[in-house]
Amino acid sequence: MPTATQDHAAQTVQRTTPLRAFAVGLSSTIGPRKYQMWFGSETRFSYSEGAVRVEPPSVFAGQWIAQHYSEQLAATAKSVFGEECTVEIVAVTVPIPTEPATQPHPGARETPTPALRARMERTGARAHDHIDGPWRSFADFIVGDSNRLAFESARQMAESDSLSTKLLFLHGSCGVGKTHLLQALCRRIRERRPGARVRYSTAEQFTNEYIAAVREGTIDSYRKRMRRVELLVIDDVHFFAKKTATQSEFLHTIDAIGYCGSRVVLASDAHPREIAKLSAPLVSRFLAGMVVHVADPDRVTRRALACAFAARRLLDLSDDALDLLVDRAGGTAREIEGAIMTVAALSALEPGSGPGSRLVVERSLGRRAIGPTGRPVRVGEIMDAVCATTGVEREDLVGPGRHRRVVTARGLAAHLAREMTTHSFPEIAAALGRSTHSTVHAAAARFRTMIDHDEPCATRDEIVGAPDLVERVRREILRARA
Repeated sequence: MPTATQDHAAQTVQRTTPLRAFAVGLSSTIGPRKYQMWFGSETRFSYSEGAVRVEPPSVFAGQWIAQHYSEQLAATAKSVFGEECTVEIVAVTVPIPTEPATQPHPGARETPTPALRARMERTGARAHDHIDGPWRSFADFIVGDSNRLAFESARQMAESDSLSTKLLFLHGSCGVGKTHLLQALCRRIRERRPGARVRYSTAEQFTNEYIAAVREGTIDSYRKRMRRVELLVIDDVHFFAKKTATQSEFLHTIDAIGYCGSRVVLASDAHPREIAKLSAPLVSRFLAGMVVHVADPDRVTRRALACAFAARRLLDLSDDALDLLVDRAGGTAREIEGAIMTVAALSALEPGSGPGSRLVVERSLGRRAIGPTGRPVRVGEIMDAVCATTGVEREDLVGPGRHRRVVTARGLAAHLAREMTTHSFPEIAAALGRSTHSTVHAAAARFRTMIDHDEPCATRDEIVGAPDLVERVRREILRARA
């Protein structure tokens, strides 16, 4: 006879597939966007004794789900598990700070609405605890496909005392969250073990302290301070480029830390092999660890970032306003945060303009993209970027061809030219080699529909959604102008 434990295990395995069906059914019922916002990776589902248990990450998220999605949850549970199935919503109790992490602008709400408070809890928009400074946390980090491996690698290193990974190297462009993960890792280790010897430094600070120690004759105390730690975290490692003496010192430092059984976590804007004039032994040490790329955030992650930054400033943006901001703000977390600050500032100066409306985003961010030179984008630059990203030749783009890839590229160019320049449709039509502006107007409209439906589009190397294709072309435009 099977034991009660065996029966429970069998039931758990048996219910694994239905739980997946429950999640898929709920997403189909309420829509992928709402599902991702309220039932994403942080909300857990379980099934036991005829009841589906829903565990949101916070009390406010639980209240919001109970108020707005109880009927959909119940209907989906009955369709998957049977008519007798019930739904139980249980939220983890999380203390709510009395003050936001940043002070609201004049004219903003003094206290958030219940919906906004729920969003603040979900996105980690709360005041930082202070552990030798305003350390960021894993709870504040927005996880998406572009950064999931980096997030899990840092979190596992913070949560585990195992030495299976002794060196972690994160690399990616500016503003994608590397520093956030480094600080979150330090914070979590100190929360788990308050007496842990953890040292966080930038490569510039490491270099300056090393030079000062050599000049002042205090190199022994400097090495003791750097090497007798359980975890050494160095940000902006690319700063070591061409600094031969500092590289040698750092090489001996990480070797000494490794001999003591301690760990090293590093971050850089470039892969170890791509850092200019970095010594071969140092590159070898880096590559012996776990090297993880943090990619630029995709559209879903950028939208989640915009929600989080807006919530921290008590700025409740409409869905249309969020979509427009994500389209206009740029590709990194820093650019999105800067855009939110701009929108919040204009909302404070002109409270009558509707603080969460699409109009205030339009007025704050404008219609034209201005590059590093301060010069407005030209249609020719957009066409070059479209061709470089999609692999369509320039002569095909302006020619009469009707191949699907060419038609998509032409619609993309028309859409971006209308959005990023002040040119009229007749002017855009002339630049694209069209005889009438109505064809360009129709092409731009068709591509906007593709964006709204996240339709697949071909780039030079892969298939991506239309919104992500737009962002790739925008980044290519700015890269070419840098």
